[in-house]
Amino acid sequence: MGNNTSVAFDPDPLHLGLVKTFKAASAILRGSVVAFAAAGDSRTVAPATSSLGMPIGVALTSQATVGGEVTVAMGGSVVKVLQQLDNTVMDAGHYVTAGATAGTVAALDPAVKTHAGKATEGAEVIGITLDDFAGTAMAYGYILINPSPRWALNA
Repeated sequence: MGNNTSVAFDPDPLHLGLVKTFKAASAILRGSVVAFAAAGDSRTVAPATSSLGMPIGVALTSQATVGGEVTVAMGGSVVKVLQQLDNTVMDAGHYVTAGATAGTVAALDPAVKTHAGKATEGAEVIGITLDDFAGTAMAYGYILINPSPRWALNA
């Protein structure tokens, strides 16, 4: 199991919901899932990873300059994203979160959405898949961006 290297690509929006401009905390590639960078940095985003925090959208533009502007498709948008290489096939209707590789998505445990117990800390949801994803290198597909609070199985 390995990870993709993030690449700039056209997220080819099928629908744009909310679109906002943010400051870049670091270099951001077009098509990358982005998250708020850090506490104390208002309206500043960075390529999302599973350890960064709440993913909020997908970069519609690349930005190499720290502090430069990057346009982000947010809630309600339907855009193409890159799945991290983890050999996990995702069907349409699966929740996704930020992947371990910056700017990619990964499957969220499908049992989370049907778990009857109390939710606990876990991964941040960026959206829901509209396509099947192969789980192979450079697997792209469309998601509906719908950031959600932390969900996880209750132990």
